[in-house]
Parts: sequence; C-alpha cells; structure tokens
Amino acid sequence: MIIDINAALGHYPFRALRSNSADQMIALMERNGIARAVVSSLHAVFYRDAHRGNEELWAEAQPHGDRFIPVATVNPKYAGWERDLAEAVEKWKARAIAVVPEHHGYGLNDEHGRAVLARISEYGVPVVLTQRFEDRRQRHRWDAAEDLQMAALLQAARNQPRLRFLLVNWQGLDGRQLANAGLKGRCLIDFARLQVVFRKDVPKLIDTLGVESIAFGSHMPFDYVGPSLVKLENIERLRPADYEAIAWRNAARFLGLGE
Repeated sequence: MIIDINAALGHYPFRALRSNSADQMIALMERNGIARAVVSSLHAVFYRDAHRGNEELWAEAQPHGDRFIPVATVNPKYAGWERDLAEAVEKWKARAIAVVPEHHGYGLNDEHGRAVLARISEYGVPVVLTQRFEDRRQRHRWDAAEDLQMAALLQAARNQPRLRFLLVNWQGLDGRQLANAGLKGRCLIDFARLQVVFRKDVPKLIDTLGVESIAFGSHMPFDYVGPSLVKLENIERLRPADYEAIAWRNAARFLGLGE
C-alpha cells in the first residue's frame, strides 16, 4: 500500500494541470498503485478567501470515501481565519492544516505566522508547509512567491516546541539542524524533491532523524508519479526493512489514520 502525502486538487493560475480533479486524480492513483492521498486545495492558495477553496475541496473529496485525506489551508491575514480553522478541525476533522505564508503575504515567524502556528499547535494537528509549488526557473512573472527557507522553518520549530511539521516538496534540508531545532520525532518529510541514490538526501535524513521521518510523496498533479515510485523501489533495495514505513506506515502514524 502507498499513501501519498504531497498532492493537490484544483486549478493553478499560471499553468494548465492534468489530473487535478478528484475523479481524474483517483484514476491516476489507480494506475500507479496509490491507495490514499493527502490533498490540499490550490484554490485555497489563490482565492482571496482561502476557506472557500477548503469548502470546495471537502465537497469534491467526500464522494470518494477514504481515498483522500483533505488538508485545510488557513490564511491568518484574512478576517475570520480562526473560525475557519475551528470548522476545519472540529467539524470536518481535518488531519492537518496547511499554511502558505509566501503566497498569503506574511512571514512564518512574524505576528501572523506565530499566531496561526500557535493555534494549530493548540489543536494538536500537524502544520503542512510546502516549500514551493514550481521551480522558479519556469514560473510566470506574476508568481512572486519565494521558496520557504530552512532558517524560517527552524525558528518556527523552536517557537512552537509541540507543533508537528509535515514538510512537502522540500529540498536542501539538513537533518542535523532539524534535529537541533527539536524536530526529530515531530516532522514528516516527503521525498518528491529529494534524491535517494546520487546525493543520498533520503539516506542522510534517515541517519539523523530516523526512518520514521520520511514518507512517499509525488507532488501530483504538478509532477509525474513515476519518479517517486522509482525512489521507493531504490529505498527498498537500500533498506528493505524500511519500505513499508516509507510507503505508508509513517504517514498513517503521523496523521493518526490507524493501520
């Protein structure tokens, strides 16, 4: 079984995407042997009112049973964000909450970032941080969002010592620095942009943070699923005992899905 922790539904303003509706993504998952996917709403990133995107996401995911694990996106600069967060966690039982500070115009550690991370921590669910959606070298000139930086992540981890972090589409992470910031045992990192064989990003993170810190992620529908499946097979050859943990068990444990 595979649980993909890095997926999104909806339209992207700067590029046409395939398999970006629930029905289309289910078909893509079937073709690639993916049982469940953690999905956020691209509309929630770009709508003025992010919660309207969350509502669309929950409505679209509902007919598909437990194939999707919807993640709500909260914008702490928008009026009523605390109400939106409460609805997502208390009513919809969201397993995680995403924030996109670079797109919503605040810093991860400014007054808005600290406020939203503190509230998410109080609810006891992980925060989802996407380092970037697209490579800056191919972005539209109106897409001005910068990549999230590890220094900001480390500071946020120190500011909120009980908050758990689901880190998707990241590159350049240093396991020792993450551990020194107290993230060992409270972060889960997908390997969509990490290398298994050449730079050995994944084995290095496993050495410092443990195998429980790594999970399968594809970044669909932005990227093809195939490269992530190849990475999973390479991990199986490198560390046979860790295959199931990375394929799905780590995600199930981190998000409280049961096994």
